[in-house]
Amino acid sequence: MASGKWLIASGKWLVTASVFLILASCAGSPKPEVEVSAAAQDSVKTVEVPKFNMAAELAKLDTMLVADSPSVATAHESYLRALDMLEAERIIFAELFYKRALANDPESHFLLNELIKILLKQNKTGEAFPLLKLAVQSPKATGDNFLYMARLYREKGNLDSSEVYYKKATDKMPDNFNALYEYSLLLDSLRDREFNRKSEVLSAEFRRICVELKRVYDILLPELDYTKKFLDKQLILYGVTNTPDSTVANLLGEAFKANGAAYIEYGYLQAEILSSMKKYEEANEILSVIYFMNHSKELTSASALKIANNYEHMNRIAEAVIWLEQLLKQSPEDHIAMNNLGYMLIDHDIDLSKGIALVDKALVYSPEERSYLDSKAWGFYKKGKYQEALEILEKLEAAGMDDNELWLHLAKICEALELHERAKKYMEKIRN
Repeated sequence: MASGKWLIASGKWLVTASVFLILASCAGSPKPEVEVSAAAQDSVKTVEVPKFNMAAELAKLDTMLVADSPSVATAHESYLRALDMLEAERIIFAELFYKRALANDPESHFLLNELIKILLKQNKTGEAFPLLKLAVQSPKATGDNFLYMARLYREKGNLDSSEVYYKKATDKMPDNFNALYEYSLLLDSLRDREFNRKSEVLSAEFRRICVELKRVYDILLPELDYTKKFLDKQLILYGVTNTPDSTVANLLGEAFKANGAAYIEYGYLQAEILSSMKKYEEANEILSVIYFMNHSKELTSASALKIANNYEHMNRIAEAVIWLEQLLKQSPEDHIAMNNLGYMLIDHDIDLSKGIALVDKALVYSPEERSYLDSKAWGFYKKGKYQEALEILEKLEAAGMDDNELWLHLAKICEALELHERAKKYMEKIRN
């Protein structure tokens, strides 16, 4: 057993350390004033206290290190002295003691990390880099080791190697949001680099980077309170990576929930996506919240129109009519609501005369609006005025209107006029 040798080595260090601390305290402390009698002064010889000499003390320690074989005890004492030096803000001496500690216990990953940190603190990246290479190759490598290496590679301009180590660092420290933020900035730079390469199609590397950046943003966004700058970037990434609509809707919903009226446009976009997915009930819940926020005339109107449209898709016509009537009471000059309500009354045979009157009123505001003219023609069809209806829709067709609802209306009107070949042609356009 080596316990005896450890005690001897430790004893040497304790003695030296004691002297070291005593001398240091003497060097930095004023002599106390004590009244001494003249007789006593004559009988006592003056003793000069030697000044503390850091270089001399370090030389003694060097001698001890040479005299003794490397040991954990010596490493421990050196580590303690390093801490003392750090507390005294003598960082250069702390560095020397850390180096002595590591020299005596070269297998200590902890001491290696401490030395790396103190070197980086002094911007001694040249010395830190080879030590970091050792650290990241160790089975005991920490997330900080990978993070420091990522930063050094980034400073050197080696972005690809930096990405490798940022990935390792964030995998090791998934809750280190500073590291994740740095990683996102690096990935953003890599994405821009790939995007700016001269190529007719986006490369596989560009897509790979986008997928990884999307993953990082998914973690970061809740911590950043869904900052619009990053949220907008994430929505673009969702598009590039063909992210499912349900995932996009969930992200928009979380952002709207976290920020309320300040993010109302994202809530509306979520509702539109849910409507396109035929999740009309969910969409209408969100749209109702937006409507009663009364954020702006335009958004209030758009929300009510969308709610009515969704109710119509669910074949809940009465509720759709109520929303449109409510919107018109609130905004009597909303001609889009006039047309939509008019068409609904016509299409569902609720009140043809009122429906046509509403459409005519909408046309006063916008005489050339194609959807309003289509509603007018459909009113004529429902009234049995097939020729008048056909004349309106033929003008729309000649003007280049291309819409499945137009083709359906034309087909039905032609059938009513017994123009069967034309009706068949229009039905084929719907299928195509």
